[in-house]
Amino acid sequence: MGLINWIFDFYQHSKVDRAQRDTDELRREVAQLRSTRGDLDSERLLRAVEELALAVKTIESVCVQKGLCTPQEFQQRLREIDAQDGRSDGRSPLGG
Repeated sequence: MGLINWIFDFYQHSKVDRAQRDTDELRREVAQLRSTRGDLDSERLLRAVEELALAVKTIESVCVQKGLCTPQEFQQRLREIDAQDGRSDGRSPLGG
């Protein structure tokens, strides 16, 4: 196997490993949203959504403050990413 093939193979394996770790982490986080009875814990879910909203607002603020984009450019890119799954619905599939 040539060096280029070996490097590409190593890169592909690292991407697969990272995807597996991300999937495992997401499953653990989702499991934490369940109560001891197994149903959805709405308080934990709301807290998780609020934490995510805070993270997104922080990222947008830092990007604008650092001059990486304007608020309008951020929103435009958000709409473009939203449409990538074929639906402009303000949502993104998990893991995608």
